[in-house]
Amino acid sequence: MTAPPEVIIIGAGVGGLTAARELSTAGARVLVLEARDRLGGRVMTHHAAEGPVELGAEFVHGAFPETLGVVQEAGLRLREVGGGAPRRTAGRPVGADFFSAMDRLLGLASVGAADESFQQLVERVDVDAEIKAQALRLVEGYHAADPARISVQSLIRNTAADERPGGDRQFRFAEGYDSLVTAIFQRVDPRLCDVQRNVVATAVEWRPKRVLIRTSAGAEFTAPRAIVTVPLGVLKAGAIHFTPALKAKEHALSALEMGAVARVSLCLGNEVWATQERLTSDSFLFTGDAPFPVWWVSSPPPFPVVTGWAAGPNERALAGLSEAQRVRVALDALTVVLGMDSARLHQGLRGGFSHDWQADPFSLGAYSYAAVGGSDGGEELGAPLDTTLFFAGEATESDGQNATVHGAIASAQRVAREVLRS
Repeated sequence: MTAPPEVIIIGAGVGGLTAARELSTAGARVLVLEARDRLGGRVMTHHAAEGPVELGAEFVHGAFPETLGVVQEAGLRLREVGGGAPRRTAGRPVGADFFSAMDRLLGLASVGAADESFQQLVERVDVDAEIKAQALRLVEGYHAADPARISVQSLIRNTAADERPGGDRQFRFAEGYDSLVTAIFQRVDPRLCDVQRNVVATAVEWRPKRVLIRTSAGAEFTAPRAIVTVPLGVLKAGAIHFTPALKAKEHALSALEMGAVARVSLCLGNEVWATQERLTSDSFLFTGDAPFPVWWVSSPPPFPVVTGWAAGPNERALAGLSEAQRVRVALDALTVVLGMDSARLHQGLRGGFSHDWQADPFSLGAYSYAAVGGSDGGEELGAPLDTTLFFAGEATESDGQNATVHGAIASAQRVAREVLRS
């Protein structure tokens, strides 16, 4: 692209790349600025010799057109996960039905009632203490949320979104989640779109129909419009300075939160894995034990990948550890969970990989949730300013699709329509 851009997109995650594809297909000149040295944002796949290991987004939640449209167009291979989404098929200790516990409590709240935190709901209803404890662990471990902050009305919306046609199905990408990123990027028109990596946007100066973006390296880029797709955590931290300030976004930014997550994926030899029975293929295990209260396993041939999930306070307990240290902590924890000989499990480790999304400077968290009074916060965050600044990303969705990749794609399709109308 030689002519000046008509639109600058900050961020080359799934949302930013989808917006670039939609706009360039419509004939708009686009410049994408990405802070990382890779594309995909919170999609992060490590390709080990034996197969892909996900360190970011892993599951395709639901058979929804936003994701499946790209899958079908690009001929990507999906592997359906054991009959449904985690909330329908979670493997767990006998009698511990965490998702049913959540459903039981949310069933005691009224749609459209005065909002309250999930902790407040738990404290006011007359339900068995074990059901309350299971639901609280689910909010912390699955939604990566603070029970005293997360909105009950937003949880009701999330549940309704899960119950849409196709919502009970779940998939993994056979060649890795980054195959989706590649497929979207390959369908961006290179004649009309330039994607630059290792460009950290630090300041945005804007007025109607003019945006100037400054970077950490001192470069400047200008265009009549810009789309901001950086994660909510980056916006809340003020990592990008806006002039004038985003006064219209202050309520949304205060009413939305970013969940903290660190995850570890352990690649184990089959000779070790065959001797255990507690974790089965495509199952989820909620132990409630720190620092990894949630475990799951994926078993694409030829080796199993076991993931330990540390969200909320459990992530904070791991803060400051190196990747190697988190792997060792997870391996020791898995030894207890499976009741296996520690030396044998350590010897069976073929590879250990980890990423702390809270410590990642270009994410500062894993995915968003709405605090009390913020069930419409995504819509507020996503509203354009003076047909000049536009906002996309999973956090800008208020219809229950936040915290998902298909939500990020839907937000990008929406913002592309808004830009083209402008």
